[in-house]
Amino acid sequence: MAQTTQSEPAKPKSPNKSVSRRPLEGVRVIDLTKIVAGPNATRMLATMGAEVIRVEWHDQRALDLLRGVLPKAPGGEADSLNRSGLFNNINPGKYGITLNMSLPQGRDLFKRLIAKAAVLCENYSPGQMERWELGYDSLRKINPGLVYLQISGMGKSGTYNDYLSVGPTAQALSGLTHMSGLPAPMPPAGWGYSYLNHSTGYYGAMHVMLALLNRRRTGRGCYIDLSQTEVGVMTSGTATLEAQLTGQPTPRYGNRMPAADWAPHGAYPCRGPDEWITLAVQTDEQWQACVAEIGSPDWARDARFRTAAGRKAHEDDLDRLMAEFTKSEDRYELMHRLQKQGVPAGVVQTAADRYLRDPQLKERGAFVPLPHSEIGTWPIEGFPAKFHTMPVEVGGLPGRAAPCMGEDNDAVYRDVLGLTPETIAQLREDWII
Repeated sequence: MAQTTQSEPAKPKSPNKSVSRRPLEGVRVIDLTKIVAGPNATRMLATMGAEVIRVEWHDQRALDLLRGVLPKAPGGEADSLNRSGLFNNINPGKYGITLNMSLPQGRDLFKRLIAKAAVLCENYSPGQMERWELGYDSLRKINPGLVYLQISGMGKSGTYNDYLSVGPTAQALSGLTHMSGLPAPMPPAGWGYSYLNHSTGYYGAMHVMLALLNRRRTGRGCYIDLSQTEVGVMTSGTATLEAQLTGQPTPRYGNRMPAADWAPHGAYPCRGPDEWITLAVQTDEQWQACVAEIGSPDWARDARFRTAAGRKAHEDDLDRLMAEFTKSEDRYELMHRLQKQGVPAGVVQTAADRYLRDPQLKERGAFVPLPHSEIGTWPIEGFPAKFHTMPVEVGGLPGRAAPCMGEDNDAVYRDVLGLTPETIAQLREDWII
């Protein structure tokens, strides 16, 4: 890690230095994000080689919620703030510093960091950065080339611009919650674990890279106002188009295919407690292959099921009969048999299945063992794409999992800002870092 200027970021040093440069090496990112959406964006940037400096503070009101998702010590007390598995999984490959942004001296240090950075990412509550006089209009005076990514639930402009939000709130406003679940009169089911937090992170990283490319061409920085709700709208399929054409909301279909005569199309029980397989038969040829593979039972050769239109018209009966067959089958064996015949089938895997049993994920290195300064080496979710001619590493430049609280204070304040050990010690004593 070395000093840099906005116009020519220095190439950070790394204990895991690759022979080839990773695509974002030389790009310094100041990370003021929390929870999932923002940290997931900076996680992607770190994987691509950016020097991501995560800024945190000890105060309970400022602490990232995920640091508090902790294992319990033998006595039942909460363990160290550095031991959150969820935080560790979402923040690998970053440097970690502490900085008291509530104090003027802390904000002054932050401005000095911004002067030597290429990117700022934050997802504070609406208006917080402006209250600190650290909004984009202020920061671009310090660094005209700054790329500033702000993630919020509904966006910085508009009627709801000052509303508070988390992933499920934005998901509901986007329409995804209404579309999810079993048909009415059953209530909407949502999408479980904060889907929009993760997808927004991917969009955020993509937008930052586009802004960096534009800066290379024009020399200008950029403010990016990213709305989680609008990310959800973009992933809602044809629902908006249907409302435009018919004036009606998209009904909930559960596991069935509403837009085509695909049947059987759903999740079916298998042998064992809470074990399932999904089928997505799209053509008559796939159905005939499926029937042959399951032994051509009499019910499967019923004239009602001969064509796609017939199967769709009698889907209730088809699903009931298919479930009667699958409930005595081993889910993995059935998946492999059907796949060999060209029938789209997949086991409904639990988390334990994905980590312990799935040979495909193992072969692709979906879980990457990374060292952590306090908990030792632990598997981290990898990157979902493989770049055969471009090196990317989930551990980023530090070559490790998430940073401990303030782990890199000395290195960052010394190498980036040029502070002396005596000054750093005094800042620590004054509770500024």
